[in-house]
Amino acid sequence: MDFKDLDFEEAVKRLEEITEELEGKDLKLEDNINKYEEGMKLYKYCKEILENKENKINEILEELS
Repeated sequence: MDFKDLDFEEAVKRLEEITEELEGKDLKLEDNINKYEEGMKLYKYCKEILENKENKINEILEELS
């Protein structure tokens, strides 16, 4: 799945859905691994977005000081 089409909120929502699926359903091992992999990719994507936004905020703060 290409996460670049998702905005941050959509990615977090999907990550929450995956977490619920892993916690609540009796999935086969292969399905669990696939969900876990998707979740880790989403986590990395969300972390990247947050780091970019944090850098932008720091740039703004530097400009104002």
